Amino acid sequence: MTVYQLKNDFLTVKVESLGAEVISVKNTKGVEFMWQANPNVWGRHAPVLFPIVGRLKDNHYYIDDKEYHMTQHGFARDQEFALDSQSDSKLVLSLTTSEASLEKYPYHFKLRIVYQLVKETLQISYLVDSLEESEDMYFSIGAHPGFSVPFEKGLNYEDFTVKVDPKETRTLIPINGETGNIDLNNEKKVDNQDFPLSHEAFVNDAIVYRLNEPTQVTISSDKSEHQVILDTGNAKFFGMWSSYPTEGNFMCIEPWWGIADKNDSDNQLKTKYGINRLAPNEQFEAYFSISVK
Repeated sequence: MTVYQLKNDFLTVKVESLGAEVISVKNTKGVEFMWQANPNVWGRHAPVLFPIVGRLKDNHYYIDDKEYHMTQHGFARDQEFALDSQSDSKLVLSLTTSEASLEKYPYHFKLRIVYQLVKETLQISYLVDSLEESEDMYFSIGAHPGFSVPFEKGLNYEDFTVKVDPKETRTLIPINGETGNIDLNNEKKVDNQDFPLSHEAFVNDAIVYRLNEPTQVTISSDKSEHQVILDTGNAKFFGMWSSYPTEGNFMCIEPWWGIADKNDSDNQLKTKYGINRLAPNEQFEAYFSISVK
């Protein structure tokens, strides 16, 4: 495993080759904004979710009557990514098909993760290339960055609030806490998605909304000069999550291009709710950004 560093006049970012995972985002004052992966609470920082997001119903799926097994969020987060290129402010890592991946996922692909610093913002792109010659490829992808809250000593988790902009009515998609699957039969409209941060906010697992346009999700406090703003870019959904009942001082803001299986899923990947389809040799681009102040 290798740790890569990006740096400009505003931020220093570290990324591990394992899972292409961002493990640190610090400003010039040395404030750490990323959760530091306490294994007793949640042992990750910001995993990349591919080729599924969330849980499959009963942890398996079918393609053309053949069964495949895959656990929550897919396999990319546990794989070594290769270095494609690096400069002071830009890093490109990649993952390609392997014998091990073909046992879980029958498609030939190349996944590139692009990290680029622009002032106080870390811009992130996921480029998915289908290397199939004759058939369509089906996949989901998502981000799962966890932010350390509070940002500085002397403050509490409950001193912070979450704000979602622009202000509009959005569709809340419930998650079954026992199975991790989504319940579309009980989705509902929510006029205001802002809320005071508390561990109990996540008693029913992640809070998930459908997206129609780029959305900014901000973690901030009137007692702190620091804040995190995640812009969802072209994501289709976003989730907000923290551990419960085990309490950790972090919160995840997760832009997704895909989502967990429905409660009544038939386990067919090609017709999975929220799935993406790529024609042979086609490319898919997902993008979002993280800004800190």
